[in-house]
Amino acid sequence: MKKYFLLLWPFLFFACTADYDTFGTSDYCDLSEITLEEQASRPAVYSKEHRMEFDLRAVPDSLESWDSVTIKDLDLSHFASLHLVESKFQDFPKDSLELDSLAREVAYAEEPLEIGARIRIPAGRVVYVIVVSESGKTSIWKLEFQIPEKSSSSLATSSSSSEAQSSSSHSSSASTNSLSSSVVESSSSLAEESSSSDAGDSPEPEILSLAIAGVSAQIDAGTKSIHVDSLTFLSDLTNLELSSLTLSEGASANVQVGGLYDFGSGVEVQVSNASGKSVSYTVKAGYQIPGSNFNVWDGSDVTPDSIWGNANTIVETTGKTTSGSMIGAKITTASVLGKIASGSLYTADFNPNGVGTLSMASSSTWPDGNELLDFGKPFAARPEWMEVKFSYQGNGDSCDIYILLENRTGNKNVNRTSSDVNKLVASAWYRSATEDNSGRENPDVVSISEPDENGMRTLLLKLQYGAPLAGSPIENSSVFNLSLRSSNSKAINNGLEQGTGEEPVTHVRVVFASSADGNHYNGSEDATLIVDSMRLIY
Repeated sequence: MKKYFLLLWPFLFFACTADYDTFGTSDYCDLSEITLEEQASRPAVYSKEHRMEFDLRAVPDSLESWDSVTIKDLDLSHFASLHLVESKFQDFPKDSLELDSLAREVAYAEEPLEIGARIRIPAGRVVYVIVVSESGKTSIWKLEFQIPEKSSSSLATSSSSSEAQSSSSHSSSASTNSLSSSVVESSSSLAEESSSSDAGDSPEPEILSLAIAGVSAQIDAGTKSIHVDSLTFLSDLTNLELSSLTLSEGASANVQVGGLYDFGSGVEVQVSNASGKSVSYTVKAGYQIPGSNFNVWDGSDVTPDSIWGNANTIVETTGKTTSGSMIGAKITTASVLGKIASGSLYTADFNPNGVGTLSMASSSTWPDGNELLDFGKPFAARPEWMEVKFSYQGNGDSCDIYILLENRTGNKNVNRTSSDVNKLVASAWYRSATEDNSGRENPDVVSISEPDENGMRTLLLKLQYGAPLAGSPIENSSVFNLSLRSSNSKAINNGLEQGTGEEPVTHVRVVFASSADGNHYNGSEDATLIVDSMRLIY
């Protein structure tokens, strides 16, 4: 996809991102999951009901029952805190409005619950917690604990051993045969008790290795998630072979080597052993977007240029850069003839309708430069995270980094008809004036690392399936615009309707821009976004 600079120079003023915005204190008080040291498997999370169910491991011999649990990890909104509810109330509502009302009324402990904190389990085995946002907004949750009954044989053998010892100590004049009998009974009881203890302390069954379509998977033992991220691009993820599986000794699974499964959507693999312990793993597979390491270039184009496009015209705002061991894309905002041209790199086609040079030069004809692009490329995977290595110097501007997964009835927006329905399946969006996420809340951000030896930070975004998280920059974008701002008949409608998140994925839209409001010709000259690589994690 070569650029003919002299013909397309007016597009210099157009970018591909959305409106810049700023926020004050955060209102986000979402709770995704709590991980406990004592849980037998991942909790069942009922987000709409604000409820979690925990199955705890077998009770150890030192306890009659679990009297408390320890927080191992918390997945909740940045800047939010988790607290124990102190108020008493009759019923826990299911309606969202009633839940919000209850959250505003209850009292809660001032000290927040953090990793390593212990939560006491009352007799009713129900605990209520509340998430408090930075701004003071609250969200209440119900935690329910399922505790396995302690083995009756362990209690019985312990009692039998105690009685045998008591009988022996009070019968010093008994015959040798009686004493021998008592000793035999005691030894038998201890053996049974030891056997019961060994069964209770037996290790959980594990998946030690797994491969899908001949590609070895990565196993996260902590989250019980297994993923293959590097299958062939656009391969059929709904019909993949489980090519190998290694389990811990004595374990069995509910899947078979050689079987075909829909690893694109994810498969729950249950692993069990003879002692009755069972562990559930989530297994997913997917692929990378070709060229997303940004190492191979043809002039100023990332290859394959059938997938990646940029905003280059008579001025090169996007090009190859190297620093130390890093090869990546340097995306810079420029000023030409008094107008701003944001640098951009995206999965899109520029001007497929062949808009004329004079027409493109008119900002009144094209108030939103996005309408000159056909966003999105064919894609059918369902990643959980997007990881990007980047750096940014904004000079007061803000950059945009985002991914959208779409479900379309048609292939391209350029030939979209009035009957076509394009839906948003999932999204993750980063917008910031800095490279360390300071200054505003980005709810899709999981983490941003310190700079590496090349000055690049690693940004990890969590894709949100269904409606975007509250406060996401997508709220201040033109993504959901179904009506065009340009009256030109060649304007392209890239607007999306909100989907449920359950729809099949047909297209992916990835955008990197040095000026977040560049599509409206706003930005700071020399704002520079450098992208080293992008990786999808399943």
